[in-house]
Amino acid sequence: MSAAAEGRGAGVKLPLPRRGWITPRAIAERWSLVVAFVAAFAFFSAARPNTFLTLDNARAVLDDSSVQCVLAVGITAILVIGEFDLSIGFVAGLAGAAGVSAMAFHDLGTGAAVAIALGAGAVAGLASGIAVAYVRIPSFVATLAVGSIAAAIELAVTKTAIFEGLSPSYVQIATTRVTTIPLRAIIAAGVAILFLVLLRATVYGRHAISVGDNVAAARFAGVSVERVRVVAFVLAGLTAGLAAVLVTASAGQYYPNLGTGYLLPAYAAAFLGASLGGGLRFNVLGSYLGVLLLDMVTTGLTMMNQPSWVAALVQGIVLLVAVAGIAIRRSGAIGR
Repeated sequence: MSAAAEGRGAGVKLPLPRRGWITPRAIAERWSLVVAFVAAFAFFSAARPNTFLTLDNARAVLDDSSVQCVLAVGITAILVIGEFDLSIGFVAGLAGAAGVSAMAFHDLGTGAAVAIALGAGAVAGLASGIAVAYVRIPSFVATLAVGSIAAAIELAVTKTAIFEGLSPSYVQIATTRVTTIPLRAIIAAGVAILFLVLLRATVYGRHAISVGDNVAAARFAGVSVERVRVVAFVLAGLTAGLAAVLVTASAGQYYPNLGTGYLLPAYAAAFLGASLGGGLRFNVLGSYLGVLLLDMVTTGLTMMNQPSWVAALVQGIVLLVAVAGIAIRRSGAIGR
């Protein structure tokens, strides 16, 4: 975000309609994500009751959405401060390559591989944060550049090879269940809870929200805007590294460009989540529920024998509608 944008108070939380009137429209606006979730669940349950409406399918949805949940939560931390991160897919690919190659080439254990993947993600996030916060490069440009560098390093490390033969303990990250619940789903929920607490109940969270609301006012109040931005990008990088671990553990191997397909769904879920509660803020709970909604729709469409491109089409439409809905609601709030 440029200095000029800061002066204009970019990212200001726009005023909402006055409270006191409870109308069907107000309820629909505040709880549109929950309504959509319930409607989609009811539709697919009625269409495929024998396959969709089962505990096995519920566990599968939680497991399949775990990677996307982790990434969406990290993106939410970026959106809260009024920035964007377009590098997460490339960073996830780099982190997966770094962790698995350390295991394959240097016989390192599971703990070391996970630490290296997380470290690679954090370093990439740090690079984006410094570029945005201190060099003042717009986040679109900075994160695209970091993503390109990450993709180049990934290619240099792997040379498009597929690494197999991972440690059984590493693969168990994806295969382990805790009282029938997949471990990956528990990890994703744990990350969501951690970020929820961080953004709602800590000093950093209050500072991050103030930066997203009004950069100039936050700086005037003594908030270290640069540090807040750097921390947010590092957190997003860590989630990209963790997502890479979950992906490679599930596949039992590393494969090239493993993270490129996660960018659009993660942003779609985050923008869907901004509608939860009517505050027009990006929030962790909304992003988590948004991911579950998109994965549930994808699963339901698959069970109805729809081609794979239909799910991608739906995700794109959902993102467009979510962004348009937020814009319309904000412009309506201004007009009052």
